[in-house]
Amino acid sequence: MPAWVRYVIAFVVLSHAFIYVRIGAVLPGPIEQWTGRSRLLGGAVTGRALVTLSRIVHVVAGAVLLACAVALALNHASWRPLAIAGSAIGLAAFAIFWDGQTEFLAEEGVIGAGVSLVWLVVALLA
Repeated sequence: MPAWVRYVIAFVVLSHAFIYVRIGAVLPGPIEQWTGRSRLLGGAVTGRALVTLSRIVHVVAGAVLLACAVALALNHASWRPLAIAGSAIGLAAFAIFWDGQTEFLAEEGVIGAGVSLVWLVVALLA
């Protein structure tokens, strides 16, 4: 793969990583419609603990994807396991945060989860 293509892909992954970190750091602030519950976790984790868990998982996903972007730009073989881990953590972050309101899927992160899913498939097939 030409270096410029690698750099473009690394930039896209880097941008995706920053979104995870940025959104994760302020959750649930920008999502006014969020009910404060997780559809996946039900009542097992609620309130402040759920917010803290969501923030941590989002920021970790972003950090791992940031490392993936750097590894990809440097053409280092570690990009693939980092992509798999970061994408899987990102999908888990969405699953933990989403409260089940289908009308607010976009606001609650389904687009980012979709990007993570595509990146996960790419990394698995590479």
